[in-house]
Amino acid sequence: MPTAPLHALLARHGGAAGLAAAVRGGEVAAAEPVRAARERIAALDPALHAFTQVLEATGPATGGGSGLELAGLPVAVKDNIDVAGTVTTLGRPVGERPPAARDAEAVARLRGAGAVVVGKTNLPELASLAVTVNAHHGDARNPWDPDRTAGGSSGGSAVAVASGMAAAALATDTGGSALIPAALTGVCGFRPTHGRIGLDGVAPLSPSMDTVGVIASHPADIAAVVRVLDGETGESPAAPGLKGLRVGVLTGWFQDEASDGVLARVHQAVRGLVSAGASARPAETPSAHLVLRHARTIYRAETAASFAGLVQPGRSYAPAVEARRTNPHGPADLARARAFREAWRAELLSAFADADVLIAATTPITAPRLDAPENEATTALIRHAYPFCLAGVPVLSVPAGLDGGLPVGLMLAAPPGEDHRLLALGAVCHDAGLFTHSDT
Repeated sequence: MPTAPLHALLARHGGAAGLAAAVRGGEVAAAEPVRAARERIAALDPALHAFTQVLEATGPATGGGSGLELAGLPVAVKDNIDVAGTVTTLGRPVGERPPAARDAEAVARLRGAGAVVVGKTNLPELASLAVTVNAHHGDARNPWDPDRTAGGSSGGSAVAVASGMAAAALATDTGGSALIPAALTGVCGFRPTHGRIGLDGVAPLSPSMDTVGVIASHPADIAAVVRVLDGETGESPAAPGLKGLRVGVLTGWFQDEASDGVLARVHQAVRGLVSAGASARPAETPSAHLVLRHARTIYRAETAASFAGLVQPGRSYAPAVEARRTNPHGPADLARARAFREAWRAELLSAFADADVLIAATTPITAPRLDAPENEATTALIRHAYPFCLAGVPVLSVPAGLDGGLPVGLMLAAPPGEDHRLLALGAVCHDAGLFTHSDT
C-alpha cells in the first residue's frame, strides 16, 4: 500500500499531537510517518536543498509508551544543533568536523519523546545571514517560487516543513532566523522567551539573543514540540477567547518600509480579529528605529567571540562569515548598546499595558529573489523581527495570506513567559481562518 503523504497524515489526525497519539495507539504504524517524510525528501530535496544531510535512523520509531508525546513524528534539525553520531556542519562541508558525541539538549528531549530525526537542515555558513545561500549544500529554495529565497538562517528547516518533508523542525533564532523563513514559506515559526529552552549542544552566534526555535505548519504543532522542549508538565492553557482580546497594532518602524501588499494583509488580519470580538488600537514604540544600530553592536561583539571558537585556521569562509570575524566596536559602544537594550525592553513591555498581544508583519516584503544582494536582503528581512529578539519576548509568526502569489507572515508577540498562551491564541486564530486571505 502506498504511504500517505505526511501532510495528509497530519491533517487526518488533527496535527502533530494527534498523529503521535495515533502512533501510540496503533492506529498508524510507527514507521509510516517517517517513511512518508523520507519519500518526500527523496522526491523534492534535490531541487529545494532543505537538507545538508539525510539521516537513516536517529530516533525510535516505536508505538507504545504513554510518555512518548511525539511518537513516530519525523522532525528535522538545523545543522548548527548537535545530533549524536552526525557531523554538525554549520553549513560547511560534511568532512570538516568530527561527528557530535551526544545530542543537543533539545534533540535529546525530542528523541526522548519518540520523535525521529530525518535529517539536518540547510543554513548559510555559521548561520550568518537571513537568507540561506550556501555554496557547499546549495541555496535553500522557496517551495512557492524556487527562484526566491526561503529566508534564513533557518531556511532549510522552513522548506522541510513547508514542503512536507518533516512534521516539525528545530531552528535557531538570533534576529528572526526562525520567524523570517516561516513567514516567507507560508508556515508557522516560533521564537520562545529568551532562555526558556536550553542551548546545550547548539553552536553559539550571539548568546544574549540566541534561542532554539520551532517551525511547523500549525501553532498547535509548535505547542506540542515546545511542551517537550521546555519541560512544561502542566495542562495546556485553555484556548483563549477572542472576545475582549486587546490587540496592539505596531505602527511607525513596523509599517514605514512595508510594501502595500504586506500592509494590506496586516489590515485584513486586524479586521478579522475585530470581527471576532477583539479590540484593536495603534501601539507606538518611539525607539524602534534605534534597535538595529544597537543590536548590531551587540551582535558583532558576540559573534566575533563565537566565531573565534568555530572558524578553523587555514580555511576560507563565506564573505558574510569573514566580515563578522572581527568586532569593529569598542567597549564604550558595547556598553551603550547594552544600556539601550534594557531601555528598549522596558519600552516594548510598556506597550503590553494596553495590549494582550502586539502584532506586525513578520517581514516588510515577501521573499526576495535568490540573486538579490544577500546583505541588502538580510537588512530588509530582519527589520521587523529584530526589535522583539533584542527584547527577548516570545513571538509567533503565522501565515496571513499571499501578496503576488507569495506568502506573508504576521507576528504575534506576548510578554515574557507567556509562550504557551501565545501559542494557544495563535491556534485559535489559525483555526478560525482569521489570517488567511485571498491574494492581492
